[in-house]
Amino acid sequence: MTATSSQGKRTRRQPLAWLRGLLSRPLKLERRGVQLHVVLGEARQPPALPTRPGEVLRQGHEALRALLTRHPDARHLLRHLSFFEQALGRHGSRALRSEVPVQVLQRAHEQLEMLLREDSTPELIALAARLERTVKDRRRAEETAAPVGMVQVSEASHSLFDEMERSWTGNIPLGASAAPPERA
Repeated sequence: MTATSSQGKRTRRQPLAWLRGLLSRPLKLERRGVQLHVVLGEARQPPALPTRPGEVLRQGHEALRALLTRHPDARHLLRHLSFFEQALGRHGSRALRSEVPVQVLQRAHEQLEMLLREDSTPELIALAARLERTVKDRRRAEETAAPVGMVQVSEASHSLFDEMERSWTGNIPLGASAAPPERA
């Protein structure tokens, strides 16, 4: 089977491409008088992804689990992605928000992007997009958060502690004069 391209050269079509097109459409039998006719129905549309984020995440987790199950060594080689998949199964969307560290999510996203080059189902694409968005949001939140409760603890002698305590509380030792020191 050949076709003519725009430059006039003959090119070879993909073998059986027309058959794949036929098989993707349902067949119907119609009766016309005494004869039966086979009629092609409308092409099947792939099911649309649900719009609820929880349902999209659940389907993405199922697709990721199926992908990692198909390749037995993947769980051992892609440890961050495997950890993320297990955390997603245990904790659901909390795995994205707080259960898994941002660095692990970032590495899991990179590993998922590598796998998407070969198997790009809509569920996995949606999961990768959600993972990327979560990593960006959590990194932005970490950058804007002010360090809270930064306390340094170290050993000190009793006399050093007493001296520091006097400087914090403002107590004046009894032997000091009440007059401020003179400046030269």
